[in-house]
Amino acid sequence: MAYGFWGRVLWVNLSTRKIWEESLPEALYRRFLGGYGLGISLLYERMPAGADPLGPENILAFLPGLLTGSGAPFSGRFMVVARSPLTGGWGETNCGGRFGPALRGAGYDGLFITGVSDRPVYLYLDSWQVELREAATLWGLDTVQTEEAIRQATSPEVQVACIGPAGERLSLISGIVNDGGRIAARCGLGAVMGAKRLKAVAVRGKERPPLADPEAFRAAVAAYRRLFRRRPSRWAALIPGFLLRFLPVLRRLRARLSGGPTQFVIDSFRRYGTAAGMAALVELGDTPVRNWLGLGFRDFPLSQSSRLSDEAVIRHNLRPYVCHSCPVACGAIARLPDSGQGHKPEYETLAAFGPLLLNDDLEAVMRCNELCNRAGLDTISTGVAIAFAMECSERGWLPPELSRELPLRWGDRETIVELVRRIGYRAPGLGDWLADGVCRAAERLGPEAQAAAMHAGGQELPMHRGLYEPGVALGYALDPAPGRHTSTQSGMAELQAYAPYFALQGVRPAGRYDYAAKGPTFAVVISLLRAYDSLGLCHFALQMGEPPFLDWLNAATGWAVDKSEFLRIGQRIQVLRHAFNAREGLPPRFNLPARERGDPPQEAGPVAGVTLDMDAMAVGYFATMGLDPDTGWPLPETVSKLKLKI
Repeated sequence: MAYGFWGRVLWVNLSTRKIWEESLPEALYRRFLGGYGLGISLLYERMPAGADPLGPENILAFLPGLLTGSGAPFSGRFMVVARSPLTGGWGETNCGGRFGPALRGAGYDGLFITGVSDRPVYLYLDSWQVELREAATLWGLDTVQTEEAIRQATSPEVQVACIGPAGERLSLISGIVNDGGRIAARCGLGAVMGAKRLKAVAVRGKERPPLADPEAFRAAVAAYRRLFRRRPSRWAALIPGFLLRFLPVLRRLRARLSGGPTQFVIDSFRRYGTAAGMAALVELGDTPVRNWLGLGFRDFPLSQSSRLSDEAVIRHNLRPYVCHSCPVACGAIARLPDSGQGHKPEYETLAAFGPLLLNDDLEAVMRCNELCNRAGLDTISTGVAIAFAMECSERGWLPPELSRELPLRWGDRETIVELVRRIGYRAPGLGDWLADGVCRAAERLGPEAQAAAMHAGGQELPMHRGLYEPGVALGYALDPAPGRHTSTQSGMAELQAYAPYFALQGVRPAGRYDYAAKGPTFAVVISLLRAYDSLGLCHFALQMGEPPFLDWLNAATGWAVDKSEFLRIGQRIQVLRHAFNAREGLPPRFNLPARERGDPPQEAGPVAGVTLDMDAMAVGYFATMGLDPDTGWPLPETVSKLKLKI
C-alpha cells in the first residue's frame, strides 16, 4: 500500500476520447517525487523527440506535488508541464490556489492529456466519474465567466483550471487560470491547451492519501505552524515597507519590533504580499525600467514608484486571498477601478505594467492585471511585449501599418490598457503582432529591433535584474525553462535553508559578484528548488524560518529521505530537464540580451559599471551539474550516479 500519494495517474487521449488509469511503482515516486519530477520522468519516456508543441503528440500534464493537499503548510501548489511552444524545449509552470489539492483529492497524482479534440471540450473529474463534456458554449468566454459557467453546470465545490481568449487563439504568451486570477503563466502552455481544444479541467475532490505516520506528520506540521500564530506588531507596521530595502537601520528596527527576522518576513507578507518594497527594488536597480534602458532613481523615482508599492497597493484590498493550506494569505481580492472585484496585482505585474513602461498609475496597472487574468495572459510577457513595442515606436522601427494604430508613448495609461486588451484577443495589427511574444515580434523587424527584444530562448525576462543579483541571470540563461525568476528564487542563495545543501555538495555560498563560485552555488540552489517544487510547496515558505519539509515528506510516505538523497533527487530532475532540451536540439545555454548582461555597463546608479561574466558562471554550473557544456547532455558518470535511463 502506498502512503502519502495514490500511486496512480489518469491519462486522457482527446483524439480517441479514451480515458484510462495507470498505476505507478513506489520506486518512481522515491526517485522523482511528484509535480515537476513526475512530469519530466514520464514525458521524457513517453513523448517522442520532435513532437509538435501544438500537435497531438505533445503531452500536457497537470501535476500536484507529492505533499499537495496533505495539510502541510504552504502545500497548495500544482504544476503544468509540456513541450513549450514558446521556447521549443521543456515547458513548465507553477500555480497556487485550490485546484491542485482538488486534483489530488479526486484520487490522482497527475493528469496526462494527449491528442487533439475535434471540437471544444472540458474534462470533468471527481472521485466517482471522469468524462469529457462539450464546451462549445464555453469557447469564447473569459476565464472568470468559464469558471462560473462550469460551476453552475456542475457544483459550487468544483475547482476549475481553464484558458481564456488568449489560449483559444494560441497566443504563445498565454497561461492557464484558476481561482479567477491565479495563473500558471509561463512557457505558453495556455496555447497547448487551446491547440488541443481543451477549454478547461474541472475537478472535485477532498480525499487525502493515507499517511504512513499520522501522529508524526501532525506534530511536525503543528511545530512549524506555531510561527504564524503571533499577532503582527502595530509598531512595526508604521515603518513603510518601501524604505526597508535601502535603510538598514529601519530594517533592523522593524525586525526587532516584529519579534525577529522571520516574524518580520511573515508580517510583511501578510500585510503587503509581494508588493512589499517594490519602490525600493526600483531604487536599488533590481527592477527593470523603460525596457531595461532606464535608471530607476532617475527615470522612475520614488515619487512615482511609491504609487505602486506597499500602502498604495493594499489601500484597494477588500479581503485577504489565501491559497490552500497557507498560514499567511499574501494575496488579496481588491476593488477594481470599475467598481468590480479582482485579484490584487503581484510584484511582477506591478513592475511589468509600471516602471517597465514608465507608468505610475496604479488603477491602470490593476486594469491590465484583470484583463490578463480574464484573457489568460502572462502579465510578465505582456508587459515586456508592450515595452518592446513602445521602444520600437520611439525609434521609428515600426512599419507604417503598426505605427499608425495606437499612439505608443511611454507612460500612456490608456494606450497600455488598450494594447493589453488587443493582445488578449489577438486583435489584427498590434495585438496579433505581440501575442506570440517579443522574440517572434522582433523577427518582423530589423536587427536593431531584435536587440530590444528582452527574452532568453524566446521567454520574456521577468522583473528582477541579473545586474543586481547575477544568480538571477544564471537561471535565466542556463535553466532548461529559461527566463524565469523562480528558477533560482530570484537569486536568494543566502537563505539559511540552503546552507546544509551547500555543505553536502562541497560548495560555498558565492558573494554577489563572485562569478567563479556563482555557478556551483546555483547548481545546488536550482537542484534543491526543483525537488522542493515537486513536493508542491510554496517558495515563500523558504523565507519564513526553515520549514521541516523532509519531516513532512517522511512522515507522509514512511521513507527516510535525508538531505543528501533529497538533493540527489533534485539533481536527477534538473539533469533530465537538460536532457529533454538536448534531445530537442536546443543549446544548453541561452543568450541574454546585452542590456541584461550590462554590455555596455550602466553609467550611473546602484549597478553602475557592472558587466556580468556569464562564461565564468556557466563553467561552474555545468561542471557541478555534470553536464557537457557544449550539448547539455549529462556526462556518463552523471548518468551512472543518478541512475538515469536516457
